[in-house]
Amino acid sequence: MADVEVTVYRRGVPVCTVMRPLRQLDDNPAVKYKGRLYTLVGGNAIHLDDAPVNAAKAPLDTKAPAPKVPRAAKATGDATVGQTSPRKAAPEPLQRAVIEAPSDARLLVDAGPGTGKTAVACERVAWLLQQHGLQPTRIWLISFTRTAVREIRDRITRIVKDPEAAQAVQIATLDAHAWAIHSGFDTLAKIAASYEKNIEDVLKLVEQNQELAEYLERVEHLVVDEAQDVVGIRASLVATLISRLPESCGVTVFADEAQAIYGFADDAEAKAGRKREPPLTERLRESKPGFEIRPLQQVFRTDSQNLLSLFTNTRAKVLAPALDSAARLVDVKKEIVELSHGEVPGVHQQPLEQAEDVLVLFRRRSEVLMASSYLNAKGVQHRIRMSGMPPCLPVWIGACLGEHLAPSLTRTDFLSLWKQRVGGTPSETALPASAWELLWRYAGKLENVVDMRRLRAVLGRAQPPADFCTSELGAHGPIIGTIHASKGREARTVHLMLPQGKPGKDTDFDAEARVVFVGATRAKAQLMVGTGPRHYAMTLESTRCYSPVQNDPGCAQIELGRDGDVSVVSMAGRGPYRSAEEVRAVQSRLLKMARFPLKAKARLCRGPDSDYTYMLQTDKEGELLGALSSSLDSELFEVARCISGKTDKARRKPPDRIFNLHVVGVRTAVLPPDSSEAERLHAPWAMSGIVLVPVILGYTKTLFPKY
Repeated sequence: MADVEVTVYRRGVPVCTVMRPLRQLDDNPAVKYKGRLYTLVGGNAIHLDDAPVNAAKAPLDTKAPAPKVPRAAKATGDATVGQTSPRKAAPEPLQRAVIEAPSDARLLVDAGPGTGKTAVACERVAWLLQQHGLQPTRIWLISFTRTAVREIRDRITRIVKDPEAAQAVQIATLDAHAWAIHSGFDTLAKIAASYEKNIEDVLKLVEQNQELAEYLERVEHLVVDEAQDVVGIRASLVATLISRLPESCGVTVFADEAQAIYGFADDAEAKAGRKREPPLTERLRESKPGFEIRPLQQVFRTDSQNLLSLFTNTRAKVLAPALDSAARLVDVKKEIVELSHGEVPGVHQQPLEQAEDVLVLFRRRSEVLMASSYLNAKGVQHRIRMSGMPPCLPVWIGACLGEHLAPSLTRTDFLSLWKQRVGGTPSETALPASAWELLWRYAGKLENVVDMRRLRAVLGRAQPPADFCTSELGAHGPIIGTIHASKGREARTVHLMLPQGKPGKDTDFDAEARVVFVGATRAKAQLMVGTGPRHYAMTLESTRCYSPVQNDPGCAQIELGRDGDVSVVSMAGRGPYRSAEEVRAVQSRLLKMARFPLKAKARLCRGPDSDYTYMLQTDKEGELLGALSSSLDSELFEVARCISGKTDKARRKPPDRIFNLHVVGVRTAVLPPDSSEAERLHAPWAMSGIVLVPVILGYTKTLFPKY
């Protein structure tokens, strides 16, 4: 029985590569992974999201290696490090009390980390569907992140016996729910408006629109997840929405105020000097009819005694009133260090090459950028999780549909395109049948027919559906991220890199205590602590990071790779490229890329039609990989003005060349239908609006020359 090297995928992202004996099952190649049999895709890939094959149909393989159990790192006084607790088959009594509460009950569930909040929320929805007979379309679930939306929908689908009912439950982020209301009840709703403007308009509709009031009468149950993070005007919207629901409509709200790390108002409200609004949880406690408080106490995330103490005792300390908030922050940090399982050095000294289920967390975005730069320089593949990153649509969309010009796409045509352009390439990260089902679910108009205009409208949003997107930037490896962006994420091992130095005088010490607590409680088995780099950065209004280099006038580190730094226009526009063939050559090159990170550089083009575009090239061979958006040039001018005032007062301009960039993956970018930018593209992309885009990262030292 020959062995074959197999790449293992989860949610379209490669997890690891293993050697497994090759089997034959109904004339199809298959391999066994962690005791389950999976059909091979493309001859060398399996997908954990697909249902495993019935092992009884295949010959037994007694030679298959046992799954490897990762070693625990250094332990300090905790004998259970390295073990994780599986989710209990049956809910414990406090969980059951929430799940099986009457359908019209109004509950505020106090759920600490690891107490099975997501599982209870999903079981609650399943109970309402199966035991109370509620209509799935009349159950609304509001989640904080798009990643959580996808996880919750997947879980409910596995629990509920009727998959169609599970898919019909209205699960979305608050912003997505708000847009659905706005576009349905306001003919003047504009998709281009800001998220804040959308929320403001919807709040007015909920307060004043009679037709919407009648629509809300139909809602039978509302579930709100992570309520402690619903702040500012969003808290006002949810509280008002609940007040407009009929008394017969139940509401189940999950919250953990020890994990409230987003403040009581957004930055815009704080800068405007507005009064800080009370958090949603406080409003619900005072609302009429009142909410019954239900706790979840048993921790399921871990068996580690150290982490159990952290999840419970340290949490109580974070929540307790404190006369001296600064002293409480010091005490919480000290306790986290004492309960950790050891110390780790800086990222540049950590052996992260083979680390997969590891989460390395920092307090600031600039620290994440510094860590990523270290790892890219060493050639260590990793994933990035922080704000400001572009949505990562899978490569197979651009590979199949980049030059598809028909207004519709049939299943037969899609499978043919898949066979021609995806099969056997690195972009084959899903089964073609699963990929088609996803497209049809969001843009189907007839059986086995997808409406391309509708598909572009869905995928061309600033935030496409989470079902299409990966949660992190990058293919695989350890996740490097901020504590804020990793909220809701968990990993077997967490490296919590605490910031150096004392907090500033304007620090909200209570909020900081909650932030470090959230970072520490992402661990399922092992918590290691370290110190982040002593690096302070400034931000532009767009939140792009930059940092003047001390004792080097005119130099600054600048963040590249943000959402918008590479776009459809920069990848297929008539300005950057002389012909469609030049665009096609770049698209073909991206489709064949398989090894990351790849070192790259950017060269500024100053021609009359170039729009001052930086062309992206491989570092050594100089092969063209695309272009950076022309809008980047204006932000680089802004950085130049800022550093001029902090160094030698000389007038400076953006650099002609930018070095030490890294391509860490490839994604699909989509232009919405009727976009005015389409006329700037070469054909056929002017009609399709779909291109492949390199995913770049950089926090590179750059000289801004005088002029």
